[in-house]
Amino acid sequence: MTTEKSMEFPRINFVALLAAALFLISLFLYWWGLDATGSFTSSDRWSLWSGPVNPTITPRQSFQTLVTYSPIIGALTLASTILALVGTIPKAHRLLSLGVVVSILTPIIYAVLVNFAVSNGCGSSSNCITGPFGTETTNVGFFSFTRTWGFQPGFYIEIGGAILALIAIGFHRTFLVAKK
Repeated sequence: MTTEKSMEFPRINFVALLAAALFLISLFLYWWGLDATGSFTSSDRWSLWSGPVNPTITPRQSFQTLVTYSPIIGALTLASTILALVGTIPKAHRLLSLGVVVSILTPIIYAVLVNFAVSNGCGSSSNCITGPFGTETTNVGFFSFTRTWGFQPGFYIEIGGAILALIAIGFHRTFLVAKK
């Protein structure tokens, strides 16, 4: 009498694992920045944990909002990472769903934060950037200055992670449902 043993691999949602990896990567990259070119070149970048050391943007106080409130966005991204990692386990799929909600809200909240900082940074100044992304060229005599500002790779990688986390829910429902 022979008994046949079958080997069963752990059932893990690898799509959720990949989403968590993207969230983690985005934590260490810049999320918003401003470049100025012309007779001089300058770049200011904001990560979730700090802003540029000597920002060339005036007034500097308004962009301090990004430095002050970005760690909250970092904490939300970290929460998305943890929820996605725990959500890789089939029985914890509800935590994955919560992670998807947090990961979708995170870039939306950040975009609102950047828009608020930029809007308050302008005040009554005529020489100011408008909106969270764009390009502006100023000509003064023979000189031309161009400013470009907008979201950076960390922001977009987090959005990619949110899309993957959403796909991970479908993966769970398709491939990791309990056998009956």
